[in-house]
Amino acid sequence: MTMKRREFIKNTGLLAAASAVTLSGPFFNFASGGSKPGKMIVLGFDGMDPAIVNRLMQEGQLPNMQKLAQMGTFTMMRSSIPPQSPVAWGSFITGSDPGVHGIYDFLTRDPKTYTPKFSQADTIPADPAWTLKLGKYRLPLKSSEVILKREGKAFWDYLEERDVEATIFKIPNNYPPSKSKQRTISGMGTPGLQDGYGFYTIYTSDEQESMKDISPNYMYYAYIDENNTMKGEIEGPVNDLVKDPDHPKPIVPFRVYVDYKHKTARIDIQDKEILISEGEYSQWVEIDFPLIGGISSVTGMVKFYLLELGQKFRLYISPIHISPANPAMTISTPSSYSKELAEKNGLFHTINLPADTHALSKGAFTVENFIVQSMSVFAESKKIFHYELERFLSRKSGFLFFYFSSLDQGQHMFWALKDKEHPYYHPDEALKCGYINDELYREHDRVLGDLLKKTPPDVKLIVMSDHGFAPYRREFHLNTWLFNEGYLKLQVDKLDSELSMFEYVDWESSRAYGLGLNGLYLNLAGREGQGIVKSQEKRKLLEEIKAKLEQFRDPKNGLQVVTEAYISEEHYSKDFLDRAPDIIVGCNSGYRISGASALGTVNPQTVADNMDWWSGDHCMNPRHVPASFLANFKINKQVPDITDMAPTILKYYGIENPPTMRGKALI
Repeated sequence: MTMKRREFIKNTGLLAAASAVTLSGPFFNFASGGSKPGKMIVLGFDGMDPAIVNRLMQEGQLPNMQKLAQMGTFTMMRSSIPPQSPVAWGSFITGSDPGVHGIYDFLTRDPKTYTPKFSQADTIPADPAWTLKLGKYRLPLKSSEVILKREGKAFWDYLEERDVEATIFKIPNNYPPSKSKQRTISGMGTPGLQDGYGFYTIYTSDEQESMKDISPNYMYYAYIDENNTMKGEIEGPVNDLVKDPDHPKPIVPFRVYVDYKHKTARIDIQDKEILISEGEYSQWVEIDFPLIGGISSVTGMVKFYLLELGQKFRLYISPIHISPANPAMTISTPSSYSKELAEKNGLFHTINLPADTHALSKGAFTVENFIVQSMSVFAESKKIFHYELERFLSRKSGFLFFYFSSLDQGQHMFWALKDKEHPYYHPDEALKCGYINDELYREHDRVLGDLLKKTPPDVKLIVMSDHGFAPYRREFHLNTWLFNEGYLKLQVDKLDSELSMFEYVDWESSRAYGLGLNGLYLNLAGREGQGIVKSQEKRKLLEEIKAKLEQFRDPKNGLQVVTEAYISEEHYSKDFLDRAPDIIVGCNSGYRISGASALGTVNPQTVADNMDWWSGDHCMNPRHVPASFLANFKINKQVPDITDMAPTILKYYGIENPPTMRGKALI
């Protein structure tokens, strides 16, 4: 970044201070007892960094954000502790800290078994007693249930109670969507039709590549016969209706006809024909996966991407998404909403975060391939946004929230293209593709420009992010640090190779362990399955670990690795504090807890270079990655907090701040 944080704070602080005035009566038309509620639009640009916005504004590259700032406010905004997307958006939704909404990380754990699990939702299996057995099939009379783990009341529920219509498009931390009469559709956290967030598939004619292990994704050899034809198959979700301990998966075959001369391929699958050219990303293709032959099936959808057709044949098949036109699981309220969007706009991504970052990290994609996919996702979002905007503007009142994921996913993967200090900096790719980070900001500015042209001046506009971004150059293996400091005991004396904590930990001698991208837990007696730390020892041990973490320096360069270790009980409300890690590890800019350590792995090195395209991040000390806030009105705070957003929305519609909301209205 060309501008230091201190300079940015000074510049935006002056802007915010100048705009901190008492708002006049017309803003509160509905709040002061007017006959109808007003209208407000909130754009959620995930990962939009205020320092980058400020730099590009100064360079004249974001004219519409500059215009919005001149109309009202532009400043940084405090993110959540930690500044992870589900945590921050949970705080936005509830107007409260994680102690109230109960989400502290992408991952949590079962304290009795130490097993990591997804934090945002739980699946309650169907009761086996309610199962009808017919031959090789077992038919559940009661289905399993997916439970949203986010606690607290969403701000759109308060709007519903006041008869204010709201549309909430893909807000993170809302899968399955909480019960509502409002129009909502889930985003980040939504699974694929396969396990978790699904797996991509590569068919390649390169025999050497076909032998690569890209687990958990699939790599197959593409045999193209003398008729230039290839046969393949797509593996569907686990078929729980079959009584088989191996849980067989339905298989759907397809055939590819290759035209080398014109560099095109035709894909035939279930009576559908898809024609794509080299470098082209197909439209969505719905696929029916048979569960009980001729009786029961489940619908998913994929995209095909013809990566190469020359000396090599390489075909990418996306993870299997839930089809919004025929959803196999609940992804919207009402259930007809996803079908409406599909009917009016065509099929669209539904899985968690749609751009396939794993394909780039694993080498299945080039940077150019990922850009093509990323811009396809962005174009899809824009199309639906224009539909929702036209609908919103046709109404007399209401609220619209619309979420864009592309800035966040792009900066994660593209950061090293502009960061010459990053160990994964590639000069050749930087020369070809180094423009893309700033271009993503310009693209989002164009979305705002279109909005400003179409929207009357009395509609209140907010453009915000959940956090900013910083380089991720070095990875911190927290569990290795805990091992070296004697807090985590393994059944080995020396670390010569990567070890799984769950296989090698001596829990009866371990006092702390790391899990998740910011979490450190004590092995607390009475809470953990094999806990040994007594409650009266807890506070002293937390303070000891905090001090040592903050004193630790990177042996390579002497830099502080952890700028603040947050003791959770000092920073959160008490409602769901029992779900929290005992310490939130706030790494310095340039550092993040490694993905391996987050999943319970112990590595030989404590700090190592991050050699991955995932080169930018935000799961660090929130002070290093503040969020962005822009609005066409002035606010009463120099630096707002993300928990202030829900109270601000409610106050505009005349709703007093609920006692569970810790944030304060900005108007």
